[in-house]
Amino acid sequence: PTCRRPTPLPEDSISGLQPAFHIHHLFEIRVALEKVEKVKGSQKPQCDKCKKRDAANFCRNCQFICARCTETHRDWPELSDHEVISLSQLKGDVTQLVPPTKRPVHCSKHPSKESDLLCETCEELICRDCIVRDHRDHQYDLISAAFPKHKEVLTDCLQPVK
Repeated sequence: PTCRRPTPLPEDSISGLQPAFHIHHLFEIRVALEKVEKVKGSQKPQCDKCKKRDAANFCRNCQFICARCTETHRDWPELSDHEVISLSQLKGDVTQLVPPTKRPVHCSKHPSKESDLLCETCEELICRDCIVRDHRDHQYDLISAAFPKHKEVLTDCLQPVK
């Protein structure tokens, strides 16, 4: 763990450990960037939904979708807040590949509380209750204040992928 503290292995083996969402998300961005490179080279990536046709659009919430899946996508009220752009508009900018965050992130330990802080020591999102119990002597900051620094680090990490 990044907090440098021993982590006991759960009884149900490693499947009980918390997923490393930031690593998983970096992998998803890398895969999306590879598909964007195909678009630049006049190839079209496959639709991530039906896996049958070439993608025509990119949904920032759902990834690459073909014309037929785009129509279905637009017809469903549950998906009305998704941002869909055509492949011709997709310029390979990493920020276009990141799903928009419109909903507050809730604390994993206190689900009724919103995570509005980043524990710099543990590199995890926390709520104010977490400070008192588990992160008392740690370094933390508001997510909005910590974002620019971490965005720069993420951009540097993604340079080799470009």
